[in-house]
Amino acid sequence: MEGRGARALAKVAGIVAGARARYLTIVLWLALAAVLSLALPAASKMEAPNPSNLPASSQSVVAAALQQRAFGGGNQTPGILVFYARHGLSAHELTAVAGYLRATARKPLPGEVGKPALAGLTAPALAALLKAHGTTLAVPMLFHTTADAKELAALLRALGGGLKGSFGANLLRLPARKGALVARFTGPMGIAADTSGLFGNADVTLLAGTTLLILLLLVLIYRSPILPLIPLLGVGFSYLVTTALLGALAKVHAIVIDAETVSIMTVLMFGAGTDYTLLVVARYREQLGRLDDHRAALRAALAGSAGAVAMSAGTVMLALLALLLSQYGAEHRFAVPFALGVGMTALASLTLVPAILAVLGRRAFYPRIPRPGAIKAARPGWLVPFVTRRPWAVLVGATVLLGALASFVPGIQTSFDLLSALPQSAQSLQGYSLLARAEGAGALSPVTVLVRGPGASSNLRQALLRAADVKAVSEPRVAAVHGTPLAAYAVTLTEDPLSNAAVAALPGLAGAARAGLGTSPGTSVYLSGPTAQNADSAALVARDTRVVIPVVLVAIALLLLLYLGSLVAAAYLIATVVLSFAASLGLGWIVLHDVIGVPSLAGGLVLYAFVFLVALGEDYNIFMVSRIWQERALRPMDAAVAQGMLATGSVITAAGLILAGTFTVLTALPLQILLDFGVVAAVGVLVDTFVVRSALVPAITLLLGDRAMWPRRPTIGEARPIGAGQANAGPSEAG
Repeated sequence: MEGRGARALAKVAGIVAGARARYLTIVLWLALAAVLSLALPAASKMEAPNPSNLPASSQSVVAAALQQRAFGGGNQTPGILVFYARHGLSAHELTAVAGYLRATARKPLPGEVGKPALAGLTAPALAALLKAHGTTLAVPMLFHTTADAKELAALLRALGGGLKGSFGANLLRLPARKGALVARFTGPMGIAADTSGLFGNADVTLLAGTTLLILLLLVLIYRSPILPLIPLLGVGFSYLVTTALLGALAKVHAIVIDAETVSIMTVLMFGAGTDYTLLVVARYREQLGRLDDHRAALRAALAGSAGAVAMSAGTVMLALLALLLSQYGAEHRFAVPFALGVGMTALASLTLVPAILAVLGRRAFYPRIPRPGAIKAARPGWLVPFVTRRPWAVLVGATVLLGALASFVPGIQTSFDLLSALPQSAQSLQGYSLLARAEGAGALSPVTVLVRGPGASSNLRQALLRAADVKAVSEPRVAAVHGTPLAAYAVTLTEDPLSNAAVAALPGLAGAARAGLGTSPGTSVYLSGPTAQNADSAALVARDTRVVIPVVLVAIALLLLLYLGSLVAAAYLIATVVLSFAASLGLGWIVLHDVIGVPSLAGGLVLYAFVFLVALGEDYNIFMVSRIWQERALRPMDAAVAQGMLATGSVITAAGLILAGTFTVLTALPLQILLDFGVVAAVGVLVDTFVVRSALVPAITLLLGDRAMWPRRPTIGEARPIGAGQANAGPSEAG
């Protein structure tokens, strides 16, 4: 499978890099990128505003729909404008607030539904509503749920402009610590506006940051002004094509795209695409040190690398597509964009990049032009002799190290608290904190307990008050949905409604309601609100984790078996990459929790970090083990392992550093989910590059010997290695 598939891919790649086809290939990519970019909307232009993460069948979604049908408020999102003065709002300030609310009632904010709840009240009436010794006033508002990024930005501008007109200053921008009157916009609409603002121009920031980082690293590695541009051209054109195709899919509602997906896809494509290009370039440079004809060298390089690139990309794509099995929206939305992005970068690496190399020839490596006999063989350094002489010590040491890091995984905390994902400077977070101090955290978002059926006529207020962590319960509101009675209770918890502690209180709350109903056949209890949504999110992610992880492992194992032809190798490569992931997650938690001070990881992070790191980790294993298999056809296994480490060591190290660096770029955006993912992914790539690929996998292969290839039974000289060229010279240095 490995030989036939690789030769077929190499033949295709060789054709597009031929004497005439190379120019046609470049022109076709240029035309494709230009036409699609002009004709189709970019993915970043088709981002859905606040897409739902929960399916319609989720308990909290069903409850919200019942609540809306019974009491109205459908397709509306609440917002809260908080006025705060440390020493208390004066009569003069309350008069100004009353005037502002009257002005807003006459000219509603963009997307606002109706008038602010307190519009029309006088200053004395507002004074009666003040909380926390007269320091805080909360003004509820309602907005259309369908607001997109532009509308949210317009809302904040109008809000700030109106405040400046009434108070002489934009109160949203004044610091609360100085004692002057300030305002903060919070609630679900405030969170949406802050999140959208943080992602504004994120694609441009990430593109610029990732491009500059890759360019700098490639210049340092290859010390050439030309070569670093080749991977960037390949990835750049594949990115333009991918983002246009995704925009078209989103336009016809085939997929849903959000800002988070676009951000991570950007760095994934640049990191993975550069890795694939580096493998081709490294093999090309190696062959230029053996052959006079640069076209023959390129054909040999493609013969030696095309199969590994295609297999690596296929592994990553298949793992990412497994996320289609997820029911949690944020995970499900990743599948198609990421898989398409990786596939397009691999296609560019095997078509556009070879065509560019065929045009440039040896000039691509200027000023260090490789020629036959002019390239020194890679020096083994200290690692290769150490691993080959002490494989047991390496196996035990690496396993103990990875196991020790993995031991931190059980202590990891996760949360679906949207506010905790925002930076401290966010309007909604500051406003939420002001309200929490004034009214208590639980009062900001009560849990709605819905009772539908004959039991709705029973008053469950006292039963709900007896539940743990309950601070207050409202009198029921009663209505009917399709002729069935429905009662709604607003339950204020003692805990922060977005916290894990609040989620943990929900089963007791539902149990108290059912106990209060007694024997009431045909009566159902539902929970609605952000706390219930977080509970449903946690349950869905737990379900997705149980489903997706086994599918990913089995799929990757089957691909490894088909490509390498070895049950044994597939087994230990899967085992090492899973151990590497656990260690990376533990080390990432240490960095985030103990060094940076993050209290919990974003919900859902563990699953898609697993998919990314396991798939990308197998990339490097495929690069190295496929080379060992090729070398084994020329020499005994111990020498093949040493030669494979030498041949792939520098290029995989460079690729790992670049991929880790690109993921680190995500931490530049002030969102907790991107910080968490950027750190865990970068740490994972480095662990896999410098521990698993460099030491653990070669040590296991050495200890197993030819049994590592079972059921294959190689014989020296029985087959030439793919892309061996015309000589058996040692591999060249990547740098």
